[in-house]
Amino acid sequence: MTALAQGGSSTTARRGPSGREIRRQVVAFTFLIPALALMAVFLFYPIGYIIWLGFNKWNMLGSPRFVGLDNYNALFFGAFSSDFLKSLFVSIVFTVLAMPAQIGLGLGCAILLERELKGRAFFRSAFFFPMVISFTAAGIAFKWLFDPALGMIPTFLFDTFKLGFPNWHADGVAAMLLVVVMNTWKVAGFSMILYLAGLQGISADLYEAADIDGVSSGWQRFRHISWPLLVPTTTLLVITNTIGSFQAFVPFFVMTTGGPSNDTTTIVYFIYKFFTNQAGLASAGATVFLIVVLAVTAVQLSITRRNESIY
Repeated sequence: MTALAQGGSSTTARRGPSGREIRRQVVAFTFLIPALALMAVFLFYPIGYIIWLGFNKWNMLGSPRFVGLDNYNALFFGAFSSDFLKSLFVSIVFTVLAMPAQIGLGLGCAILLERELKGRAFFRSAFFFPMVISFTAAGIAFKWLFDPALGMIPTFLFDTFKLGFPNWHADGVAAMLLVVVMNTWKVAGFSMILYLAGLQGISADLYEAADIDGVSSGWQRFRHISWPLLVPTTTLLVITNTIGSFQAFVPFFVMTTGGPSNDTTTIVYFIYKFFTNQAGLASAGATVFLIVVLAVTAVQLSITRRNESIY
């Protein structure tokens, strides 16, 4: 009798979805069709086309001509290898400098402005205000403010303190640091808003329990309570800011035009320079860029998930 019951239960478990469940799945898929169609047209098709174009030679005139791996060979071992690899290195350097600065400044502002302070609403708006400004306007403003010859900041430093300002038009390191400063000022408000939301979502009971247990210093409260609960927010910010830093183009285009000596030519700027007359080569570079971003994102997800499991 028990065997019959077990056999009956296994038969029931193997039975497929009912007609009602199938209808629900069909209805759900029907609602997804518009979104999937838009993704197919504006995401999957362009990515596939760029990957295909990377195996062709095309100057935007006539028809693409299949050349196999010639474009990739030119990028890594041919005439363009030094410029391409340098642009990839510049993108990595910019990301390593900009991403921690954006997250660190956003976290610091969030911790300060989460407290009860006079004028807190004003300062929150002031720190978030740069997010409203376009990258083009911010780049032009910083370019004028920090112009080595006529800029307000270098002039003030020299007239007041007799301090010279680096000529970032001729110094690649200074130019990179200036773009990092501008980009951090522009983007840190986004990190601040997300961290503020995360801090306000932490229950006050946890801090009261910590006080009872003798955890009274601000650093200990942050280390043992706030930071572990902010790990999901940090994970999101690390991924989005890393991708955004790799994709940076407008700040370099407006402020440095890739100079001096290609010291601020990122991989996106490299793709931009070659797409009009060597679309196949640029598409191969874009494909490599896609693979790099996906690989970095996968590594970050793996590390952050491991950290989440620890906390």
